[in-house]
Amino acid sequence: MTDTAPENSGSPGPGGPVSRTSGDISLRGFLSEVAAPTPNWSAGGVAAVTAAAAAGLLAMTARLATDLGDAGERAAEADALAARAMELAEEDAEAYRAVLDAQRVRDGGETRGGRLSVALAGAARPPQELAGLGERIAGMAESLAVRGKPVTRGDAIAAALLAAGAAGSAAVLARINLTTAGRPDDEGIGAADAAAKAADDAAKRLATP
Repeated sequence: MTDTAPENSGSPGPGGPVSRTSGDISLRGFLSEVAAPTPNWSAGGVAAVTAAAAAGLLAMTARLATDLGDAGERAAEADALAARAMELAEEDAEAYRAVLDAQRVRDGGETRGGRLSVALAGAARPPQELAGLGERIAGMAESLAVRGKPVTRGDAIAAALLAAGAAGSAAVLARINLTTAGRPDDEGIGAADAAAKAADDAAKRLATP
């Protein structure tokens, strides 16, 4: 998320936005919710789902690489990365709501400003971690693209590109939130940028003919 959401953008339905882990929402429903003018899904959550999808492609690629002795371990690692990405989607939504709540505080003095700064700094944490997660997924994709079956090389390359996109988006979101919170020199910005660059480098190595 970023701090730019309009304050009248709506509010989550009963119990908050559709759970990122429930599996109850269809793909069509997910896309409709992303496009809706509500805070249910924001850039951070979408980036996290993208990273989870990339990790899912890697889990599939690993399971098909039956000639690899560590195929099972690789698949399990990819599953864990996908699960964590979906958890980050939930955490991003919670952080988003905290920022919206802080924006709605009527006190225009230091109380509101301090609360908003804290909320924005907290909202930077999920994308910061997501950037690192994207780096791990892209690195794993690079390995599987080389060692996996030729028929799944395209899936591994796509996973790397998706992970790099998620990592890059997450790094931008972390920077926006921390800068707006008055922390432009926070070390988390550099760490997220470095992770995004590493993911992008891995994807480019794979995608370059």
